[in-house]
Amino acid sequence: MKKFTFLISMFLLMSSSLFAQVGINADNSAPDNSAMLDVKSTERGLLPPRMTHAQMVSIENPANGLIIYCTDCTNSGTGALAMFINGAWSIFNPSCLVPLIPVAGIHAATTNQITWNWNTVPDATGYKWNTVNNYANATDMGTATTNTETGLTCNTAYTRFVWAYNGCGFSAPVTLTQSTVACWSCGISTLTINHVAGATAPVNKTTTYGTVTGIPGEATKCWITSNLGSDHQATAVSDATEPSAGWYWQFNRKQGFKHDGTNRIPNTTWIGSISESSDWLTANDPCNLELGAAWRIPTYTEWYNVDNTGGWTNWNGPWNSGLKLHVAGYLYYSDGSLYDRGSDGGYWSSTQNSSTYGWNLNFNSGYSNMYSDDKAYGFSLRCLRD
Repeated sequence: MKKFTFLISMFLLMSSSLFAQVGINADNSAPDNSAMLDVKSTERGLLPPRMTHAQMVSIENPANGLIIYCTDCTNSGTGALAMFINGAWSIFNPSCLVPLIPVAGIHAATTNQITWNWNTVPDATGYKWNTVNNYANATDMGTATTNTETGLTCNTAYTRFVWAYNGCGFSAPVTLTQSTVACWSCGISTLTINHVAGATAPVNKTTTYGTVTGIPGEATKCWITSNLGSDHQATAVSDATEPSAGWYWQFNRKQGFKHDGTNRIPNTTWIGSISESSDWLTANDPCNLELGAAWRIPTYTEWYNVDNTGGWTNWNGPWNSGLKLHVAGYLYYSDGSLYDRGSDGGYWSSTQNSSTYGWNLNFNSGYSNMYSDDKAYGFSLRCLRD
């Protein structure tokens, strides 16, 4: 009886005005302004008429947008929603689902590139990526869920779009946002390197190198302010600690050596004699290999210009300069043993003097000059970039 009364009341309400909106709810809220019929419930759904395919197609002059539940309209004989659209019945097959929107992953950025990442979603057979919100000309990524974009501008925010798709269609896009790293500036920016033990680094180590420019004699160059392989900048010109000294290299060899004062790492057979007519090759340059393609070992001319223009006559010149060079010692040419850490320092240039001798900046408490030494010595490296 209550249901009948409700239906009668609804009929009277709807017939009282040709354009009256109707809201069916339990909280007496007004219907949404865009709807003629607004049904609100957290317990029940809206049930359309149920009929067979034969009954559905027998409906005379169906209106566009007419909805029914067809009980046998799929190939498997299961039910599906059907809507009359533009003169034909369209079946919404639940076995063919458009994928959900992808979920943004964690992106990785540098000063000039971003690696965009997103997560897989059920039912997707692939993904498309674009710089603008346009699926039609988006790049098909296949099943990949990552895309690295290069050639970007530092310290800039970027927005990108990704869709999931399958044979049924495509999702709405997920909006990806990420900024590139702040622009790198020598003398302000640092350089954090994850050294991995192998053909160049003797041990695993993560080091943050300071940078400096404007050094008299080579004012346009950018230098690191501690030795390659060091933990940090030296604390004094005579600092004799291993963490400040960093690693040592023989001329035109990429393998670096750590020496803790007792043991050399790696403790491989030492090369006691090197005879080859070659400057330090880029392929063997530890600065290039460990810090990146822009970095290299200084040439003879560059070290000479710095030493000469700075007026260096002993270790005070190198130490008081922006380079903070200190006497890190060296590995002896005949057996690789450590000598003079805290009292003498040698820094290789990339320039040979002969097939058996190479040029290096050498200094202690009494002098600072360019010296030619046996290529088998293990000297420190200080890297620069143009």
